[in-house]
Amino acid sequence: MKNKIAIAAAFLAASSFSTAEIVINDFLSFEGFVDMSYTHTDQDVDNTPLSSGSGNSYALDQVEISWLFDFDPVTAQIDVQHLDGQGTSIGGGSTIEQAFATYHLDNGSAFTAGRFDSMLGFEAFEPTGLYQYSLAYLAPEDLAVNPFGLFGTGILPGQDQGIKYTVESDTTFFGISLVDAVNGGRLGGNGVSDFGIEVAGAIDFENGLAWFAGARFNDGDETAIAGYDDLYILNTYVTFETGAWVFAGELVYGEQDFGAVNPNDLETFQALLMANFAYSDAASVTGRLSYAEAEQGAADEDFVKYTLAHGYAFTDNLFLVNEISFVDGEDAAGNDVEILTAAAELIFSF
Repeated sequence: MKNKIAIAAAFLAASSFSTAEIVINDFLSFEGFVDMSYTHTDQDVDNTPLSSGSGNSYALDQVEISWLFDFDPVTAQIDVQHLDGQGTSIGGGSTIEQAFATYHLDNGSAFTAGRFDSMLGFEAFEPTGLYQYSLAYLAPEDLAVNPFGLFGTGILPGQDQGIKYTVESDTTFFGISLVDAVNGGRLGGNGVSDFGIEVAGAIDFENGLAWFAGARFNDGDETAIAGYDDLYILNTYVTFETGAWVFAGELVYGEQDFGAVNPNDLETFQALLMANFAYSDAASVTGRLSYAEAEQGAADEDFVKYTLAHGYAFTDNLFLVNEISFVDGEDAAGNDVEILTAAAELIFSF
């Protein structure tokens, strides 16, 4: 699950959803979730009949179990996940999403080594940490024909292998990591220079307002293995919590240099505004407006995504999300694209 900074823990309260560890002994416990969903998508792409049409998908999307080890002052975590991948271009399979060990110091600092989540991005990697079903910067993939080819799987990084140092207090957070960049493998392995440096910091102003800022630099040799030369990412977001309301705003900018592989840099800009209102102890409503634009040479594509979601917790362990979203954009060929999606997602946590 995404390693949210401590000052952001309260943001998830409005979703009325929680996970609870199952304790085996003083040193070992585990937790996890099962995520299943039904979606219906209508996609219309001008002048491109093969990319237009309707699709339905019902699947057991994801199963994840996190094994938690505590040998104070050393802790460790192993996340085993299975992704179905039905009806999408992502594909499925079972993987080790995270596997890391952390040595905790008395001053609130810690050293982590292994495979772990990136610190960047407001939205969580797992459905248990989201306010809605879909992600802000990805168009629906139920038809397995994505008209927004320049976006790929998004500019924000996922998991990396490397080392990380963090230090946090009740109101501040700072982290820096040296990782294997987006291509995986060993640091500098396979005979190529392939590493990433990520820096992030956050502050809680103790009045409901919090601010996060982070940056990423990846260095990759201009080879068929790396596929790119350099990658830069800047990310910042603010959150404000007052009463039953949670507000968030985010900006993401990325620039990717492909060297001789492609003389044109790929520039990506993303932004979102979100509001969540918990109108009872078990239910909340979320509205989100997001924008994504990618440009590479003469190719330019962008879209605006409107999302409305409702979340209801039947119990502490069973959560239902209903969502409707509409994507209005233009693909790299200049065709107008409209995508309407309705989704129902059921999450069981343990």
